[in-house]
Amino acid sequence: MSGKVLIIEDDPTSLRLIEYALKQRGYQVITTLNGLEGIITAQKEDPDLIILDIMLPGIDGFEVCRRLHSGSQTAKIPILIISAKTQKEDINTGFKAGADDYLLKPASPTEIINRVESLLSKKITGQAKVVSFINTSEIPGLTMVMVNVAAALVEQEKQVTLVDASNSYKGQNGKDKISSKQEGRVILEVDTIDNGAQEPGLETLPSGIRVLHVDDVFDGKDGVSETSLDLIQKIGKANDYLLVDLPLKPNHFTTSMLKSSDLVMILSEYRIDSLVNTRNAVTLLNFLGVTAEKMAVVLADPEGKNQNLTTTNMKQFIEANLGIMLVEVVSFDAKMYQLFYLDSQPVIQSNPNQKLAQDLKRIARYIATYNYTGQETRQTKKVTSPAEVKVDADKSQA
Repeated sequence: MSGKVLIIEDDPTSLRLIEYALKQRGYQVITTLNGLEGIITAQKEDPDLIILDIMLPGIDGFEVCRRLHSGSQTAKIPILIISAKTQKEDINTGFKAGADDYLLKPASPTEIINRVESLLSKKITGQAKVVSFINTSEIPGLTMVMVNVAAALVEQEKQVTLVDASNSYKGQNGKDKISSKQEGRVILEVDTIDNGAQEPGLETLPSGIRVLHVDDVFDGKDGVSETSLDLIQKIGKANDYLLVDLPLKPNHFTTSMLKSSDLVMILSEYRIDSLVNTRNAVTLLNFLGVTAEKMAVVLADPEGKNQNLTTTNMKQFIEANLGIMLVEVVSFDAKMYQLFYLDSQPVIQSNPNQKLAQDLKRIARYIATYNYTGQETRQTKKVTSPAEVKVDADKSQA
């Protein structure tokens, strides 16, 4: 991929690094040293992409970004901010000003090229694919599943960001979430704000997976939710996939996210009472406008003890009673992964030959090969009512 890139950067070292990386990949590079000159050059040269620093002489990068984003000649040019300003207020200000992606200094040449090529690709193909994950059984291992799926997609050279919208201030046990900063894994920290909605913030896990935290989902204030939705939309321009951990509690935020989702993945425990809850969730999703063709289910054994539970022997029963595709059956110790998944490598990297790793890769493969155009209709059986679910005692404990 080649094109014309405008760099607005006054630091000579950063400028040379970015310029060299781009020219090595065949890009035509134009450079300017201050914001006003950058705006004039962008209007004159019509670059395919702009790389922008924040701390510039004269008007700062935020104001440059606003003017470029609002200008009739420059509004559609993707903007990548590369800055040493790392506070969450700075990142949010950058996105609100019109940036399409935000990269921290010092950035490696490889990371710069990846972000540039991802933005140029999005300019042609449009927004990221939005895949929402819904946990109907409250299994604590859903985030582990999502992190591994994201890692598997990254191995396919895809840009992926996780969106954590599942909880607001409280963890699975009702306790306050542990500050990521205290655990030493956050690059962009989100500080807890008492008695108020928390703005979205970005962090990067040790595995390199980016996570956007959204903590205003349950506040009931549409204006605050709109801020998160706008930020998610902006981040989507710099990604191939957004994987969203979404609560199934209808409100403005979740309804908007479901309408924007290209695919909804449901995680359900295999026991019969959990499957009844999952079928009720399918019915609710149908009511909210999500068709069966846009839903799929992953079945889980959260204790990791049932070796007889397989996709082959569960597929017919699950698809007949839920009316949606069964993608995979996964077996793992959910409580263990709830404690350790953030601070360690994803399973697909640390134990790639493990059965769990292979199962998680198949989920990622399904997402990567899913027919997002909607031209293909899956053949699944009609959903039956909860009273019609028939399963013997052995199967319910299988």
